Amino acid sequence: MISGFEPDMLIYGLMLGLCAGALAGVLAGLAGVGGGLIYVPLFYAFLPTHGDGMALYIFASMVAIVMTGFFSARAHWRLGHVDNKLFAALLPGLIFGAGLGLWSTLRLPAEVILLALAALDGWVARDYGRRVDAGREPRPSPRLFSAPIGYLSGALGIGGGTMLVPLLRRHAALRVAVGTSAACGFFMAAAAVSVNLLAEADWQALLLAHWPSLAGLWLGIAVVLPFCSGWAARLHAGMGEDGLRIALRFVFIALACSLLLAAIVARYQAVA
Repeated sequence: MISGFEPDMLIYGLMLGLCAGALAGVLAGLAGVGGGLIYVPLFYAFLPTHGDGMALYIFASMVAIVMTGFFSARAHWRLGHVDNKLFAALLPGLIFGAGLGLWSTLRLPAEVILLALAALDGWVARDYGRRVDAGREPRPSPRLFSAPIGYLSGALGIGGGTMLVPLLRRHAALRVAVGTSAACGFFMAAAAVSVNLLAEADWQALLLAHWPSLAGLWLGIAVVLPFCSGWAARLHAGMGEDGLRIALRFVFIALACSLLLAAIVARYQAVA
């Protein structure tokens, strides 16, 4: 059922989108993530859905990741931070896994998604806490891990950089890992969103029921993203490897703690 036009919800979504887009754009430019680690918690906390569960937040995040990924990938491509061979090896598995993962969110409880996001952030923070020698560290095959990473990305509403960057650090310098991850995230999210919209009627009904707030949300993100992601990508290019690694470690520790708290609250609400 299509809801009527609600100007207040459009404006509310716009304000939320401006804030979310600024935060996600900076994180995308610095860390190569698609922004879902910012989008999903913010949408969960502030986007009213009248009890429709996590599915709407995840889909809204994936659409936003398409925009985040485009601007971030474009900035990194211009700076020469994308490894075309790694990109081509990863993309098919990522697209397949993300399409399946996004579809599965229609059936996953909120606390499972939030707890999984917190665990991922904690693992990535640990990985950033140590140096990696791309020539000596084990080099797992990107193709082998692409489909599982894609599935988790689609199911959790993230761009895949949380898992892709640590994997790609074993094959290239950190700035190249970040740029390649950003490019992969854009194409993966765009394909997953397109396939799910065409194949699953439940998504169409859910989006139509909340279109005013979603339209404002995505508009706000699109307005602010080009500036924030481009600035952050240039900042990334000028930072030293150790300084960037330490900064990203603390960012992911903070995200892990906040998501763990949200998972506990969601579990308490489900039981109550």
